[in-house]
Amino acid sequence: MTPAHWQALTNRISALVLNPATAIAGTLCCAVFLYMLERSIDHMPFVILSVLGIATVLFLLTRRIYFSIYAALTATVIISIASVLKYRTKGFDLHIYDFIFTGTDPKAFAFLMSGFATYIVPIAALMLCSFIALSVVFIWERKRRMNVLRRSGLVAITFALIPISYPLRADEPRFFHYLGGFNASAFFVSLLDVRDAAIGEGIADRLSNMSPVAPFSADGPCETTGPKPDLFVVLSESQTDLSQFGQYGLDQQFSKRFKSADGKRRTLHVETFGGGTWISNFSLMTGLSSLDFGWRAPYLTTSMEGRIHQSLATELARCGYKTAVLMPMDHGFVNEGPFLESIGFDEVLDYNRIGASEYAHRDRFYFEAARAFIEEHRKTDGRPLFLQVQTMFAHSPYTDQLAESEPDSFSESGIFELDEYVRRVTKSQKDFEWYLGQARADSEEYPSIVLEFGDHQSFATLEVFKHLYPDFAINKLESSAYQTYFTVHGMGMDLDMRPFEFASLDIGYLGVSLLEAAGMAKSPMFADLAALRDRCEGRLYFCADRAAVDLHLQKRIASGYLTVE
Repeated sequence: MTPAHWQALTNRISALVLNPATAIAGTLCCAVFLYMLERSIDHMPFVILSVLGIATVLFLLTRRIYFSIYAALTATVIISIASVLKYRTKGFDLHIYDFIFTGTDPKAFAFLMSGFATYIVPIAALMLCSFIALSVVFIWERKRRMNVLRRSGLVAITFALIPISYPLRADEPRFFHYLGGFNASAFFVSLLDVRDAAIGEGIADRLSNMSPVAPFSADGPCETTGPKPDLFVVLSESQTDLSQFGQYGLDQQFSKRFKSADGKRRTLHVETFGGGTWISNFSLMTGLSSLDFGWRAPYLTTSMEGRIHQSLATELARCGYKTAVLMPMDHGFVNEGPFLESIGFDEVLDYNRIGASEYAHRDRFYFEAARAFIEEHRKTDGRPLFLQVQTMFAHSPYTDQLAESEPDSFSESGIFELDEYVRRVTKSQKDFEWYLGQARADSEEYPSIVLEFGDHQSFATLEVFKHLYPDFAINKLESSAYQTYFTVHGMGMDLDMRPFEFASLDIGYLGVSLLEAAGMAKSPMFADLAALRDRCEGRLYFCADRAAVDLHLQKRIASGYLTVE
């Protein structure tokens, strides 16, 4: 192609791109696409005005109207697609804090690249192509002569209209919007959370209007009804009780799994779906509901570091225990290592400490690392031990086959991701049986309690769960979408199972129930938490007597055990 032909082609393309009809057509196409991602016509005025807001700011800065329109549309479409991918894997829309916390966390970014490169690479490629295309448009387009006062007026008018189109009621918590899969609007709504963080709106504001309360009395001595057992907690990553599903022979395949030593199945209520292990672990270790912190729930391991001064770890330390957590991730991943240390844990055994070489080891790897730590501890330290092991093998994504079918497995569904998930859970449960067997073999000399729980459901079981439970809804935190399981096993000792006997137990009560099952005398704060559990029939955030929950939180604050803003 000669330079003249190339110039003629460039002129035709630029004339097409810098044309009002093209800009209008592109805007309409993007609006339809964004509606498909949002799935709510009522939210679309807010989405469109948000796009227009970006465009007017860009026009103010560049004086290029077509570039501003195309750039605003492109940015919104890419943000919305990223939100869809995040929601599909984590059950939570894209949030501005994903950039503030996760985007600046190299450990979290490395994990995402390791496990979710199939999602991230296409988004990165789309961003690169968009940048190149928009740069060309920027070069082609001449600046408009509209003065800065008029351009500023356009910005002011647009931003005055955005609050009018806000898709939520003034008193409606934004947290539930992020759970709803409203992928075109969620990111823009989340910008208000930055405002609230800056001016300090949060749990403290809700409790500040209540009457002052007296703090908890001082802690007394820790007494037990017998020898102090070792306490082993297993976080079974992304697992739920598959024996409840009649489809594909799952009920038969898992008929002997997910049971406590007494043969019973028990339901655990968690506060995250599809991901966010650290949210469940936060509640377990602190006895707090993440939902009380609203939109901050996914980011509590960062925002609450150094602000919680009474926890399961401090309670166990009061009773003479050494406390440790073994985790498959790096120490700094979502700040969980520093957070656990800030609430009193003696040791955090992370990815590097246990010699991991990938993020998806078989769970047997983590259990063997735990056994090595236990044996070393017993040689060098006379204290009873609390050790949590976080597993990883059943974690998403399920696009690669990492597990082979077991000889005793039943027919597969033909849905690759579901079948791969089931295969991984099968392997994980067998590895857990090995770990149980090790504790059982030691039980004569070292009695122990092994508590296992599922931290959240997986997206792989979404359709079968919907089929089984009509109430299933990710945007309804009381629904079966937030139902997993826990099992309890006493090794060489008799357990009091009464603290676990609820139709469904919220994860915030799991720690204090373990203390009671072990026969330990509780501090006043944990005694109050146990009384709250009984009063609320195992529910925490959704307790029918919400005033009792708020009173407990107030007493924590008054005692200096909880610092909130």
